[in-house]
Amino acid sequence: MKQFLLFLLLAGTYGARAQHTSADVILRTDGSEVVGRVLTISPLEVRYLPPAGADTLRLAVADVFLVRYANGTREVLHPVNTSAGANNSDLLPGLSDQQRRVRGREDAARYYTSQAPFWGSLGATLYAGPLVGLIAPAVIAPHKVSMRNLQAPHPELLADPVYSNAYQQEAHRRKRNHTWAGYGTGAGVWVVLIGALVASVP
Repeated sequence: MKQFLLFLLLAGTYGARAQHTSADVILRTDGSEVVGRVLTISPLEVRYLPPAGADTLRLAVADVFLVRYANGTREVLHPVNTSAGANNSDLLPGLSDQQRRVRGREDAARYYTSQAPFWGSLGATLYAGPLVGLIAPAVIAPHKVSMRNLQAPHPELLADPVYSNAYQQEAHRRKRNHTWAGYGTGAGVWVVLIGALVASVP
């Protein structure tokens, strides 16, 4: 029984940490790749930390085609363009605001599949127990999904405010559900193990 519990603890913590083992990859417009951890993306530059360096480096957004993050998501970047604002209204031509909201929710439900909140909450609950482990979902669940982790199938559509708001709301709802599902699974494992231990006492 103790060995089984140890296995579950290791599995939970490994799953939580496995999300952060790889580096981000920056694909430049000339076809070359730059490996590192992307820190910020502004309209003009991408700031990243190289694997073997402590100094932050920069690349012009105009020289970057896309960023492939360690979690498997991709973000296509475009050079700063003064006409971009004029094209935003044509991203979803012919769709009303209601249709844009529905499209955003449907896309998020289909493409936002990150399991990091589930594994993080599960690992913390298995390691610390249901009472202390409750801290993890209480901290993770309220935070909105960052732009880099939205997993949008067409990142350029996030420039449409109605679509983007609906997509982010649905992604956050799914993240919240995944987080509490991880806690519920971990708490359930503890209940089963404690019940088994009590039953085994002569």
